Amino acid sequence: MAKRDSLTPGVLVAKFRENQNNNKTLKSLFAGQFLGKFTSEELEGIQKSISKEMDKRQQQIVDEKIEYLQSLGYKVSK
Repeated sequence: MAKRDSLTPGVLVAKFRENQNNNKTLKSLFAGQFLGKFTSEELEGIQKSISKEMDKRQQQIVDEKIEYLQSLGYKVSK
């Protein structure tokens, strides 16, 4: 019996990157074949997870900028 390659997060990310267009969207063939395998509920869950991750990363950028400004002596408030 042949050993199957396991789908690790790194392998999945590599596949996504490999199948991006120049505008950083997934090629339609890959998107259709890959995303078409998920149910609507699963896609909604993926979308929510992506949104949470994007929010988290945006907050990290804001926090870094605040920290930088404070290191220069500025008082930062919202």
